[in-house]
Amino acid sequence: MKTIEIFDGDFSKEKVYGDTRNAVRAVIIYDGKLFVEKASTPEMLMLPGGGVENEESVDECVIRECKEECGLIVQPLRELFAIREYFRDRIFYSTYVACEIVGNCENSLTDGEKALNLVCEWQDLGEILSRLKTLMEKYEGVDDELHGCHQREYLAVKELISGVDSIK
Repeated sequence: MKTIEIFDGDFSKEKVYGDTRNAVRAVIIYDGKLFVEKASTPEMLMLPGGGVENEESVDECVIRECKEECGLIVQPLRELFAIREYFRDRIFYSTYVACEIVGNCENSLTDGEKALNLVCEWQDLGEILSRLKTLMEKYEGVDDELHGCHQREYLAVKELISGVDSIK
């Protein structure tokens, strides 16, 4: 599986990084549109997903996160690629998984997700790329975490667009 690497400005081969945070992102594409999460406080755009808990598998995590955040029951199809980010003193490793929607349920947002005013919606792949680039530029030099989040999702969507025919 392909792994894309992102390095922050403090990266060096000699630097010792602490723990690795493993996460999963759902890739749900239908009729040229990508299912995304959008937040307004602060402004964010990302694929559904989150951190792997305890001994959870990648598939278990993506199923749980889609239920909790989006109210969707998904069937993971296959792992597409991963992004490894070296940020400050941690490594963030996100696996992107192609999924199909097989049902709906009640979502259960955390208080933090509610505070973000998180909503889920379908967006055109090309438009998402442009929006992510704008958000990445908006946060550059202002908020390292939000800049990094949008850089990660920008690179992911670029990867998806390059291989959109082979996702399903």
